[in-house]
Amino acid sequence: MIQRVLIPTDFTVNSLRIVLEYLENSGNQQVELVLTCGYNLGESISFLLGFTLDDHLAEMQNGDFLKGCEIIKSRFKDKVVEMYADFMISKNRRYVRNYLKGCQIAHIVVPDTFEFQHTKNSFDVVELLKTTVLPNMPAITPVCMGEDGLQTQDTLDGFFFRKKWRFTYE
Repeated sequence: MIQRVLIPTDFTVNSLRIVLEYLENSGNQQVELVLTCGYNLGESISFLLGFTLDDHLAEMQNGDFLKGCEIIKSRFKDKVVEMYADFMISKNRRYVRNYLKGCQIAHIVVPDTFEFQHTKNSFDVVELLKTTVLPNMPAITPVCMGEDGLQTQDTLDGFFFRKKWRFTYE
C-alpha cells in the first residue's frame, strides 16, 4: 500500500535535504510525497478571488528546486510514486484536521533542526504540526538533519552532485 507523507518545505533546494534524509533512512515503503508550505492568503477579497494554487506555486518554486525534485524522483524511482507541492493556507485547528484528512496523510516528517526561509506570506508549518493535537492525527516522524554545514547552501551542486549518485535527468 502506498502511503502519503507530508514534508514541510520553503521551496528552496536546501529544504529538499529533509526529503533526502527521510528517503535515505526509511524502509522500502512506496510513498507519495506532499511538500507543503504554510501560506497566509491575507484578507483582501480581490486577492482571495484571484488565488490559484498553480500561479502561486509557479511564483515560489524556482528552477533549481524543481530540478532537485526531479533528481530525487529519479534517484528513488522505486520508492517515490508521486511528489508534488501544496500550500497549507490556515493555522486554524479545524483546517489542519481537514487538510490532513482530505489529503489522506499517513505520516508527517519534521526535521529536528532546520531553519526555513520565510517570506512575508509564509508561516512555520513544522511548529503548527508539532503543537496541534488532533484525534487520529498522522504519526509524526522526526528526521535528524545533523550539523554538516549544509544549512547555508542552497544550490543543486551543494549536496546532490557531491553524493556521486548515478541517475538520469529527464
